[in-house]
Amino acid sequence: MEFESREVESFPHNLTKTEVFHALRYLTRELNGFPRWLESVHKVYPLAVLESVWKELRWELENTHPNTPMHYILHDIVYYMPWLHGELTNHIQRWIENNPHVNYEVLRHCFQILDSEQVSLDWFSVLAQSKITASVSIEELSAWYALLVGTKPETAIAVVGIWLDSMDMDAATLAAQQFIVKLLGSRHGSAGGMFAQNFKTVPYLKTLYILMHRYIKVEDDTDRSGKGAYSPNFRDDAQDARSQLFSLLIEIPGKETYVALLELAQHHPVTSHRPWMTKQARKRAEQDADLEPWTASQVHDFSYLQEREPASNRQLFDVGVLHLNDFKEWLECGNDSLFETYQRVADETEMRKVVAHWINEHAGGRYTCAQENPLANDQRPDIWLQHPQVTSPVPIELKLLDKSWSGPDLCERLRNQLAGDYLREAAAGCGVFLLVWKGSQPGRRWEIEGVRVDVSELDLALTNYWVSIAHQFPNVSAIDIIVIDLTLRANKSDL
Repeated sequence: MEFESREVESFPHNLTKTEVFHALRYLTRELNGFPRWLESVHKVYPLAVLESVWKELRWELENTHPNTPMHYILHDIVYYMPWLHGELTNHIQRWIENNPHVNYEVLRHCFQILDSEQVSLDWFSVLAQSKITASVSIEELSAWYALLVGTKPETAIAVVGIWLDSMDMDAATLAAQQFIVKLLGSRHGSAGGMFAQNFKTVPYLKTLYILMHRYIKVEDDTDRSGKGAYSPNFRDDAQDARSQLFSLLIEIPGKETYVALLELAQHHPVTSHRPWMTKQARKRAEQDADLEPWTASQVHDFSYLQEREPASNRQLFDVGVLHLNDFKEWLECGNDSLFETYQRVADETEMRKVVAHWINEHAGGRYTCAQENPLANDQRPDIWLQHPQVTSPVPIELKLLDKSWSGPDLCERLRNQLAGDYLREAAAGCGVFLLVWKGSQPGRRWEIEGVRVDVSELDLALTNYWVSIAHQFPNVSAIDIIVIDLTLRANKSDL
């Protein structure tokens, strides 16, 4: 067959159906994978190949004992037969649904085939829920709970906690070890891990990490240091998987991780680990504080124009803040400042037009400035900066301080309007709180968190207020408070 498939141009059309079925009896005889002629035969006789492969696969599924995988044909189908996965999907789904007790390795390989064909995660979560109801052994339950957490963590993690709480401590410890190894795999990958990874977000990883510490206790860990040859057992795999949860957590960039690490620094189940959590939080903050890398075209543009094309929400925010600070500098210190003209602006609507016009004039075509674009809930940010290559715009909330805005009012607008509403979208991480003082009420002060401040101290007071509540908004990475004082340019030096 091998020679004929390579030398006969009409192969496999030259074969009769009887010859095809006879040849297919040898499809499992290849040492690694399958015969090279099998795929070409499938193109001409797809039903015959599917029938033969499913016959062999079903035999393996039905004859594999709980703790003794056969490694007969299933493994090779996963890695050497992707062209048949789609036709096998329905057969595999029905077989899993109708068989209550399945070897974990067999199950994991079947899931890989189904996942490669993008079977809905809803099917997996419904399957897991039905199997949990029917299963009795800890080993089977741990596999189905791992699948449920992988596909539907928003509800499954709490269910796992209830399951573990329902057992005595020894049984719960064993169940937790079984569960976490099946979810993440063993140190050397022999236990695989679940294909679905929906739990790999900051809130879920933190919750799982704390939950596993309750049942896989540090004081019961196996200490291998200085004990000679290392021969890992299942407890070692469970310890490693518990630690892997933390490793996955600290690798996720962003403020949400930093806040989670600070919470662990205060509430970690193992008190001696809390200083380490603080150190990791600082390290995460240092890494996130690094500027996003520039592209080659951005470096080229900056070398000629001292400007760059923003490529992300943070870069758009940074460029916008630079231009707003230029605007502030010009009005407060510029020789040709139009501060007197701007002092005559009557309301926030007119001031918004002034600010938007100035930004558009100085953006150099690198981005644009829009006014009062409506959000889904009909709210309208005063101004926002936008760029076609940046998913979410950067909102600018403008307030005229000469109006009746009290200190608590400003704090509420910063907290609820800018951070809570305008920056609600996951990709919208940065915003600007722009305050303009015309000086109509000399000596006016604002009370911020119990302290009365004048206009020169207002930006620092509001910045400190934002820092104190920033942990409540883990998706908001940066807010800049800019106060423009239109009275400063009129002052004369008295030195």
